[in-house]
Amino acid sequence: MTSMQNIFWQVGHPLLKTNAIQKSCQKYLSSSQVSVALRPFYFAVHPDLFQQHPQERDTNEDSLKQLNGYIETLMHSKPVRPAKVKFFLRKQQSADQQFRAVSISLAQRDIRGAVQSILSSCALSTQYVDNLVTKNVSPKHKISVQEEKWDANLWEETFRTVDNTPPREDTLSDWVKRYSKDAQERSKACQPIRDEISRLQEELCKKLHLKDLVWACGWGTSHFRGCLQSFQSLVTHHPEEMEILAGKTVIFGSESGVSLQGHVVLNSGEVRHNWLDVIRNLLRYEIPLKRVPALEKALSRSICEIKVAQRLFRPELLAEAYESHLRMLTTSMGDYRARHQFPDEWPENMSDFHLVVEGEAGPLMLSPSGQFITPSSCPISLLVSFITANLEEARSRLDHYVADVRQEKALISECMQTFGLLSLDKDDNVTPSECSQCCRQLLKQIDYLRPVLQNGRIRITHYYSLLSDGEMCIPWNAK
Repeated sequence: MTSMQNIFWQVGHPLLKTNAIQKSCQKYLSSSQVSVALRPFYFAVHPDLFQQHPQERDTNEDSLKQLNGYIETLMHSKPVRPAKVKFFLRKQQSADQQFRAVSISLAQRDIRGAVQSILSSCALSTQYVDNLVTKNVSPKHKISVQEEKWDANLWEETFRTVDNTPPREDTLSDWVKRYSKDAQERSKACQPIRDEISRLQEELCKKLHLKDLVWACGWGTSHFRGCLQSFQSLVTHHPEEMEILAGKTVIFGSESGVSLQGHVVLNSGEVRHNWLDVIRNLLRYEIPLKRVPALEKALSRSICEIKVAQRLFRPELLAEAYESHLRMLTTSMGDYRARHQFPDEWPENMSDFHLVVEGEAGPLMLSPSGQFITPSSCPISLLVSFITANLEEARSRLDHYVADVRQEKALISECMQTFGLLSLDKDDNVTPSECSQCCRQLLKQIDYLRPVLQNGRIRITHYYSLLSDGEMCIPWNAK
């Protein structure tokens, strides 16, 4: 910022703030949005899909290293060096084993543009990214309660490019009836894969003395097996380096590092070499984890003892990035407190409220569970105004959340028993109240749905989809 722009921020110039925030939002994508958007790309190029073709596999492996580094650099708002990478794409539903070579230019300077460029270069749909909602801030800074939205139609279009996902139907009962038989057949065909996954999990946990080996990624069952096989190969070739994992939980997720719970997170879209680097440097990754409690306490003290927490509906958060976000917001809050007092409407002690600190860019919002969620770069005056305007709504949501979770668990259990389901799960971004609403809708149609859902697998999401392993994804607000 120039000195004049900095003055405008301090005095609250509406036009500059509005334009700057809108510009940031247009270019910003969260890590989970990037993961969702690039899923079709990873389906087509992941090296584990080219085991019988070493030349294509090695090319894709090297290119993925460069591409993942490029994306990580953009996510941290750092300058990038333009480059070109080559990938071989697996052709969908192709009887022969022909591959298509694609050259991708890594020259975009914002993450949204980069993701669009990657998908376009591979002739994959960019609709999901193109239509992500831009959150605007009004010129008068009257902040309203914002909640995350998920466009089911856009997701389906993106997902269908790689899996021929069936289109949406008008009603839940019609859709389930139409695809239940196919779901049962797919589930039965996938059972050997599930059995192998269980065997590999048990074998690896026993060999490495792991607490658990968890799949926390949106990819299907076959990809979980592929990750386990790759991890097993890594263990075989580097047994000494793997000893550091004893007593820990290993999670296959969308990023790599150490989570705030101390779990070792490995990006399921990366190659074995990247995993090995994380494991070899595990002690370094754990250092920020030790500093987080003190930083959270310092931020809490600076905001009337507010509880600094993590978002309830999101994947594992990495300690290294979180430490950086805490430091940034704490520093800004200290500068603000040196010149200002908190509003009179605030209680002397804010320990009943929750504050979640996330990346440098993102929405300032109140979550469905009543948590204040702020990007670490948010101007403190804006954050204080938002908290002031939404204190009562936050209190109400926090009070209802405990009851919502209790009700959700009861309804899930009732649906499992009533329909004889093998599993009933939900996506992280489906709230307890939304999950409960979907369960009630299922229970309203017991006579119609029980015969077709027997021994079925259901996931409550924001879209309709029949996965390759037979899991039926249904939107929480299905009619």
